[in-house]
Amino acid sequence: MKVGYARVSSIGQNLEAQIEILKEFGCEKIFQEKKSGKTMDNRVELQNALEFVREGDIFIVTRLDRCARSTLDLLKISEILEKKNVEMKATHQEFDSTTSTGRLMRGLLSVVSEFENDIRKERQAEGIKSALKRGAKFGAKRKMTDNQVVEAMQLQKKGEMTNQQIADKFGVGRSTLLRYVGEWKKKI
Repeated sequence: MKVGYARVSSIGQNLEAQIEILKEFGCEKIFQEKKSGKTMDNRVELQNALEFVREGDIFIVTRLDRCARSTLDLLKISEILEKKNVEMKATHQEFDSTTSTGRLMRGLLSVVSEFENDIRKERQAEGIKSALKRGAKFGAKRKMTDNQVVEAMQLQKKGEMTNQQIADKFGVGRSTLLRYVGEWKKKI
């Protein structure tokens, strides 16, 4: 049986192209997920696929980086498949785990994939650092302005309203109000 595995990293990405290719390649069963490929341990559908395959099956991906982003994970996956006497193939790469050349390519491609992942992380870190220097703000937008925090503190001081009533007045949760007030008091 040909068993396919398709993966994209984020919810915004589409699995359809991979699924279409795997079907064209003759996959009778396709496991799919939208999950980061950093490690194989957090991908339930990959684990299900590796558990599902039986001796004589062929495990198929479009590219090796769809099932593993690190050399270590690719070697672990390959070892699991080899123990079960399951072949591994990639539709878009000259890769066939049953040949010496295929095993060489597995090693080379996994190292290249890991290198690409490291380069992407470095570029991302450089971009974030550059954006911070330019004054960009990351994370959620502040729920209260400084003026609102000062006003909230004045209302607390008067004692006429509870913290929940003050939070409701500004449209925030009680814990959010208390966090902003606490941060403001540290500044003083």
